[in-house]
Amino acid sequence: MLVTRHFSLVTGFKMALPHFYALVLFSFLVSVVFGVIAKDTLRDRLMYGAKSFGLFVGVAVLIGWIMYLLPR
Repeated sequence: MLVTRHFSLVTGFKMALPHFYALVLFSFLVSVVFGVIAKDTLRDRLMYGAKSFGLFVGVAVLIGWIMYLLPR
């Protein structure tokens, strides 16, 4: 919150990013890097990037639901 407040004071722009959007953005960026450095052909890169993106988001949502269902 302090970083957001400081960012808001400096730039005049308040940035609010929900956790799920941050997860999707992080997953996309990491999947692009993984696809570029891991495979040789364009098709293999796209398939590997899409697969890793789906796994990142899917596993994170699954873990979130498991944590939600556990008693507090």
